[in-house]
Amino acid sequence: MKKLATLLLAAGMVVAASAPASAVDVKMDGEYIFTFITGQRIDSASNFDGAGQRFRLGMTFTASEDLSGYVQLQAGIDAEDDTIYDWGTSNNAKTKLGVRQAYIDWMIPSTTVKVRMGKQLVGLPEDAFGKNAIMHPGLNSRDGVVLSSPVTDWLDLTAFWVRAGYNNWEDRDAELDYGNDTSLASKSDLFALSAALKFDGLSVTPYAMYGSIDDGANTPYSSDDGGFDGSGDAYWFGVTSTLNYFDPFVLKLSGAYGGVAYDATENFDRSGWYVQAKASYKTAYGTPVLGAWYGSGDDSDSKAIHQNWIPSVGGRFHPSFNFAPGEYGLYDPQSTAHHSIAGTWGIKAGIEDVSFLEDLTHDFAVIMYRGNNSSKWAADENPIAYMTSSDTVVEFNLSSTYQIYKNLAANLELAYLINDFDKNDHAGFALDNDMDEDAWSAALSFAYKF
Repeated sequence: MKKLATLLLAAGMVVAASAPASAVDVKMDGEYIFTFITGQRIDSASNFDGAGQRFRLGMTFTASEDLSGYVQLQAGIDAEDDTIYDWGTSNNAKTKLGVRQAYIDWMIPSTTVKVRMGKQLVGLPEDAFGKNAIMHPGLNSRDGVVLSSPVTDWLDLTAFWVRAGYNNWEDRDAELDYGNDTSLASKSDLFALSAALKFDGLSVTPYAMYGSIDDGANTPYSSDDGGFDGSGDAYWFGVTSTLNYFDPFVLKLSGAYGGVAYDATENFDRSGWYVQAKASYKTAYGTPVLGAWYGSGDDSDSKAIHQNWIPSVGGRFHPSFNFAPGEYGLYDPQSTAHHSIAGTWGIKAGIEDVSFLEDLTHDFAVIMYRGNNSSKWAADENPIAYMTSSDTVVEFNLSSTYQIYKNLAANLELAYLINDFDKNDHAGFALDNDMDEDAWSAALSFAYKF
């Protein structure tokens, strides 16, 4: 009998050892967005229209409260860059299904440190107007490792390393693969640290980021709107804060300074700064808002264009629907969208979350943009991307959102822009374009989220 019991126990141990350690729970999430848009552009007076969609599907695989994985697929014409499927211009052969995110979350044993590693949405803390003008986490996924941990009841720390760009080909024409050789491969890395301090009625989040930039491995979305032009060292320091001690009055403040120094020549070195402020007061009838911003721009003493602009690695500043788009829909109403805060200042006033009917809300705002750049550099520049001190745009926005079902919403965005560009400043650009016309856009979007 003892022998039989021993054999049964041994068999049970073998089966247990070969079985999965634990079951994995799978939870799915997803998003469909459809946008129909038409309008007239501000820099050329040309008409445009678009109809398209975007699809995302995410899956969370949870083994325990200390370990889980996430993957998000995205359908578009180009899964890496163009995430919009334009109706009528593509067929099934061109439509790609790519991986937007793929990471795991795990806790370091016997600690409170959470690790997220893989392809993920990572960036710097949110500015007063939302997003981040240096490195916006929602623009696209990045490859790296994020560490976060609560230290006390009032302090959380977050650090990350991002491999922002990598080029393993020393000779592209010969297509020579140097096998990740340290001295021959080009790579750009970003390292950041932020501290979230939380007090009664006040939160403050200072942060710092360093970038080791290699020529030939420039980070995605780093271009002439504050990007990089070679190998060098980049740095940023910033802080964002929220004061809600006098709730329902809320005040948000943020600011940052950053620059880049190149190895080859100082003529392309650049540094700049910005500040943002936004106040709101919630009432039973809506939330009035008033905000302002200032981003340093080029002056007549600058040695090169964009020299006084803060560098950007996919930063985004979107206070409106049209001129600096970034709200509900999928399309940029302008052929050259103004995503950068650099070289501009402005004021925004409006009211949000106004509702007269159940499930229907409205936002209304007036935004004034003004340039900070010297006309010395503006002759051949698009006035949207490079506004001088003589350029002004006033935009009127009206957004209405109707919650059709719990998971389905419809949104209508209307924008009208009054154009006051100085043709003399942009003489080279304006030769073949009509810059005297105002602009407008109307976008109807449907979003199904689950």
